[in-house]
Amino acid sequence: MPSTPYNSMGMEAFMDTPVVNGKAYPTVTLDPKPYRLRILNAANDRFMNLSLYQAVDANGTVCDLNNPTPVAESTGVACTEVALNPTEVAAALDDPTVFPTPAAGTEGPDWIVMGNEGGFLPAPAVVPAHPTTWVNDPTVFNAGNVDQHSLLVAPAERFDVVVDLSQYAGQTLIVYNDAPAAFPARDPRYDYYTGNGDYRDSGGAPSTLAGYGPNTRTMMQIKVADAPAAEPFDLAALEAAFAHQSDGSGVFESGQKPIVVGQGEYNTAYGTSFPTNGAGNGTVQIYDTSLTFGRLVEDTTVNDTPGAPFRTSVTSTDATLDERLTVNLKPKMIQDEMGEAFESEYGRMSGFLGVETPNAQAGLQNMILYGFSMPPTEVLDGIELPPGMEATPIAQADDGTQIWKFTHNGVDTHPMHFHLYDVQLLNRVGWDGIVRKPEATELGWKDTVRISPLEDTIVAVRPIIPPIPEAWGGLPNSVRLLDPSMPAGAYIANTTQQEAMGLPLMAFNPDGEPIDVRNHYVNYGWEYVLHCHILSHEEMDMMRTQAVAVNPSAPTDIVATRSGSGRNQQYLVTWNDTSKNETAFVIERRLAGSTGPWTEVAMVQTEDRVNLTTLPTAKTETGAATGPASYVDAIGNTRDNYEYQVYAINTVGDTWDYSDPAFNEIPPGGGFPTITVDSRNTPQTVGDPVSAPTNLTGTLTVKNKKTSTVNLSWTDNADNETGFLIQRTNSDGSNVVNATVGANISTFTQTVTSGVAYLYRVHAFSDTTQSGWSNTLALP
Repeated sequence: MPSTPYNSMGMEAFMDTPVVNGKAYPTVTLDPKPYRLRILNAANDRFMNLSLYQAVDANGTVCDLNNPTPVAESTGVACTEVALNPTEVAAALDDPTVFPTPAAGTEGPDWIVMGNEGGFLPAPAVVPAHPTTWVNDPTVFNAGNVDQHSLLVAPAERFDVVVDLSQYAGQTLIVYNDAPAAFPARDPRYDYYTGNGDYRDSGGAPSTLAGYGPNTRTMMQIKVADAPAAEPFDLAALEAAFAHQSDGSGVFESGQKPIVVGQGEYNTAYGTSFPTNGAGNGTVQIYDTSLTFGRLVEDTTVNDTPGAPFRTSVTSTDATLDERLTVNLKPKMIQDEMGEAFESEYGRMSGFLGVETPNAQAGLQNMILYGFSMPPTEVLDGIELPPGMEATPIAQADDGTQIWKFTHNGVDTHPMHFHLYDVQLLNRVGWDGIVRKPEATELGWKDTVRISPLEDTIVAVRPIIPPIPEAWGGLPNSVRLLDPSMPAGAYIANTTQQEAMGLPLMAFNPDGEPIDVRNHYVNYGWEYVLHCHILSHEEMDMMRTQAVAVNPSAPTDIVATRSGSGRNQQYLVTWNDTSKNETAFVIERRLAGSTGPWTEVAMVQTEDRVNLTTLPTAKTETGAATGPASYVDAIGNTRDNYEYQVYAINTVGDTWDYSDPAFNEIPPGGGFPTITVDSRNTPQTVGDPVSAPTNLTGTLTVKNKKTSTVNLSWTDNADNETGFLIQRTNSDGSNVVNATVGANISTFTQTVTSGVAYLYRVHAFSDTTQSGWSNTLALP
């Protein structure tokens, strides 16, 4: 478009010529027998509603054995068309909202669907040919969404199907698509079919002639050979293979990870008795903020080894405990191409992901939309399995599993694609409260889920991470700038300036508090993405980072060596850092030979890695560091002997301090979710922010030519710290020495060498996280 040479936003591009395996309108000849097909929708933007219909010749006669010499179209090729209802085709010329459908009685074989992109379904699903229909009831909230269909395949969705051609010898079939584009709101200019209207006056194409393109409905031609037919496909045998077996060998129960939420639709696969309707059926209501659900339990009375068979969790008043779990919902948000979602620099309509504020109320900010460069809100605890260990059913609510509730206030259906792991689709619920269960082809595990307007879509996320080769020695975290295309410190969102200029506020934290966002480093852990697989939407920034926390490796070769005398006694604690993804080490001690609890004496951020709470410096590094590490514990004048242990922690998420008392109500040190995991494999801990100390001051008093005394003081701004770490270096940043004091102590004294210039800084730490550094103090 010469008038707009520089596009600031990529919009949908539905195109007009489908290709199958790289070829436009291909023809294939097959035998009259069952075939297994793998189907992938690789279109940029177009959904597919795939059916098989009998082809007709130029006279409208079905191409079968009763029509041995079918009449060709003007192209010289016969049997390229599907018979459309002529009355509807004629009416569509005057009213383009009319949607022509294939003639009844020309349907071909069913799709027998046994798998999707996540693997096998819990049971085969028989899907007959069916034209697209819409919800036309104006009294329901999701009016206008697609209702009935055949094999509906969104971009990135995949299906594993059987097509039985044994009854179609000598016939010609058409793989037919009539999914609307855009989806679900059809624009007739993008619906190319034989005999359609001439839309050149409104930017479209002329009418499509029989046998010619563009045609987005007749995808390909299948000629079934006139040969002896094979035995019909044994659907009953397939269903029996998928059904629960007493030894747990059914296709789904033995070949798929256990589902998270028990639902009646899985009973045939597991031999369970989850309710299909009513209370406890594993679906979320529109008003729910959490879900209490039945789950699978390994039935050790049948098999005492991990894996199937399973039984249903129960609620009982006897010795059996309530084995159900309760998980809070994580509110997510989608908004597309409406007044609330637009590209801010040029104002063009866009689409974004985000979160919905808890307990959203009319008139208040409740839809928080984020571009890709905004801080991460999807922070997960990766579930790691020991080598060779198969996934077992969820047994505790804090194992890393989350349940996400997507609220979609927009116009398009979005195929949301999850990287790294699959999800279990639980249900959809309209804003009028009507619950809609997954279709039979959407059960099991999926990595692409259709999310439609004006209803909430709920998925269970259990981030079981794939094993990596032991030889790799782990993987480093993804530590990067929020926006790698901008310099560190640059404003990504200057909300303070927006407010001063009287402009709308555009940046908020997940609680709806306004924030400024400056470009800084963030630990994304194992960084993966969540995005709409309509690729133009992905390019609009309808994509968010998923920050996955993975446990760091435990340090080895821990040795504590005592030295010094009098008040200068200390322990030098050394260890071997074996982890590529720790953010800090925690040093604990107790009296030697004691069996009492360990006491934390320090949390030491890994040096030579980026400081995630301050802007980077010239010495900032983000690489994985392993090898020898040490900490000096000054114990003063005591005869007590201590023993030490060290473990690594990994804090994932944005730890930047977004609090601003004049601007928002965010607690000091916080703003966005973080998760801390450690090398002890303890359950996840969500790090409460710790406020950084400020106003570090001090004096250096020379005692003699050899020694001087340093006295430090600072302002303690935290109420949840475990202690403070005091760090000293020479003026050039070398010779790092750390010391700690306990909680609520804001002074420190030590003896140093006279004639040496020092730098000091302090941070607070808790059991799970640490604050940013105070100001740096130079002495003398």
